[in-house]
Amino acid sequence: MNAGTPAPRETRLPWLAAGIALAGVLLFSLPWRWLETAENLTVDLRYRARGVDRTEPQSMVVGIADSSFTIAARAPDVASREPALAAMAASWPWDRRVFAALVRRLRASGVRAIVFDLVFEAGSVGDAEFARALAEPGAPVVLAGLIQQADSATGEATVTVAEPQAALLAANGGHTGYANVWLDPDGVLRRLTTAVRPAELLGGDPPAASGGSVPSLALAAVQALSPSTAAAKPSGFIDYRGPAGVIPTLPIEDVFLPDRWNGSWLQSGRLFRDRVVWVGPLSEIRFKDYHATPFERTPGVEVQAQIFETLANDRMLQPLPYGVVLALVALAAALAAFATSACRRVPLQLFIVVGGVVGWTALAFGLFAQARIVLPVVAPISAWLLAGSGGLATRFLAEQRDRRRLRAVLDRYVSEQVAQVILQQPDEFSQALRGQRRPVAVLFADLRGFTGWMERAEPEAVVAQLNEYFHAVVDCVLAQGGTLQKFIGDAILAVWGDTQTATAAADAVRAVDAALAMEATVTRLNAAWRGRGDRASLAIGIGLHHGMAMVGNVGHPRRMEFTVLGDAVNVAARLESANRQLGTTVLASAAIRDLTAATHVHAPLGRFVLKGRSEAVEIFVPFGLKAESVAAWLPGLEHAQAAWCAGDFSGAASGYAALGGQPSPLADFFNTRANLARQYAAVPPAGWRGTHVLELK
Repeated sequence: MNAGTPAPRETRLPWLAAGIALAGVLLFSLPWRWLETAENLTVDLRYRARGVDRTEPQSMVVGIADSSFTIAARAPDVASREPALAAMAASWPWDRRVFAALVRRLRASGVRAIVFDLVFEAGSVGDAEFARALAEPGAPVVLAGLIQQADSATGEATVTVAEPQAALLAANGGHTGYANVWLDPDGVLRRLTTAVRPAELLGGDPPAASGGSVPSLALAAVQALSPSTAAAKPSGFIDYRGPAGVIPTLPIEDVFLPDRWNGSWLQSGRLFRDRVVWVGPLSEIRFKDYHATPFERTPGVEVQAQIFETLANDRMLQPLPYGVVLALVALAAALAAFATSACRRVPLQLFIVVGGVVGWTALAFGLFAQARIVLPVVAPISAWLLAGSGGLATRFLAEQRDRRRLRAVLDRYVSEQVAQVILQQPDEFSQALRGQRRPVAVLFADLRGFTGWMERAEPEAVVAQLNEYFHAVVDCVLAQGGTLQKFIGDAILAVWGDTQTATAAADAVRAVDAALAMEATVTRLNAAWRGRGDRASLAIGIGLHHGMAMVGNVGHPRRMEFTVLGDAVNVAARLESANRQLGTTVLASAAIRDLTAATHVHAPLGRFVLKGRSEAVEIFVPFGLKAESVAAWLPGLEHAQAAWCAGDFSGAASGYAALGGQPSPLADFFNTRANLARQYAAVPPAGWRGTHVLELK
């Protein structure tokens, strides 16, 4: 396999994301009933969010309410003088002279048109008078027909058109249209059709607009006012102005009651001037002519008026063609899959997914409210979410794969705790692998006197003791979150701050705590091994320093090593070696002392020139957190150290000797320094600067 060719698993994830996106396109582009129902619910929400249109409508409704049947009984005096009111007391259908009187009164008020949402198919009392009223000059009157669907005795579907009586049609100039409306599958009336061929209904589906067919009642009303109007318009969504009552409505008896006709609202009929008046049933109990709308249940006659307002004002809400919807679904899925797969951060991926949903929803509402375009919501957003989830899933799988690879690498170099942190900050670690300079705390530990025993002992015993030792002291490093950089024979190199850091002070504190724990651990191990012939007593030396180092992945392409390089490591190694000459176990540089001064006590040993270096460094012995035992002799050490640096070797000798006679972990150093001070007092060194040169490496 070529180096540039992705591994099979590498290529599967993009194909997986593409497959999920394609599945989303196929799933949400099909005409599922549940998908249509969900989309209709979003349309209802858009209606309600848009609110009520408060502009004055062209239409009014004069309705036949429950009160219309009882007015004669409630106002007998007025009914005795007004035949129309008296006729309303009869059972339905009424004497059609009531509608003749209504037509004459409304025309006299200056209405633009009168539309009856009532089917006058069968003959009835008063037809002749009604026909004469229709034939009189004035505003056009539109009568309703009804398309009736039924099954024959043989089970064959039939469609018939119930039209107004021929005499009435002749009298009103033939203005008629079907009053049918077709509900969506969930029983809500949202869409309108302007014309239909009866034969189209034999298939059982809602009709589509088609030229040369029977017009709807609302379209017939528009054509009566403007004969040049097209015979059919595209079907679409009704531009509902609001819930029931948004079209001004009054019961029919108000037209004939003098006190209401002459009242402040009707103003002797002036309210009707230039209006299109719709006449139809308002009683849901008697006529059953109510429909569920996106707002609430609304009388059929008011729905007809709202459809008329939609057509007359050219405000039909247009759905997008199926091909456009399919393209939008495919585009949404493709964009979601690409955006989430290309993005590497989960929070940003989630922002893209959520932002896409919010943005599309806002766009759909904006187009609905301002441009009267019904943009699909459920299918594109569902495809977006599915494809986006697929992109998130593939990115998650890719990250898990990368994490496993990275963890396999990290397990060779760092502790489990540090590996977890690095995995949570991959960008920072990636930069570290390429190489960078970082401030680090370095711990260098080595065994002293172990090589000679190793040459004499059995190999099995040496390996067993080394494993016990490494297990114990390495745990001290790992417990403090350090990076175990490497084993160099029986030496250990550990670092804090190479891959992640809280602060330089925190790194230094952890390094000092790890060193003190290692010192205590070796003491404990020696006590456990005492008396065993297969174990030797161990002595450890530890050097601590904080400084700049180069951190990176170095080595051969087939064997890389994540390590630290630089002067900080060399100083720590020289400090470890200085323990042999000074009789100490743990030595720290001034940089470590400065960073941990708030938490630890440090005993100053003086200024020393380390092997291979030209400049002197100040060396300290760190102790535990503000150790009280050190406080007793620390002032004496500071005085002796000051005398030593000033060249007062006699004073230094007495001071160190006094310190050496006290219980102290540095008693050997104090006694050695007292002897050296006496030598210098006898033969002062030339050019004394208060520094001591360490000749051994």
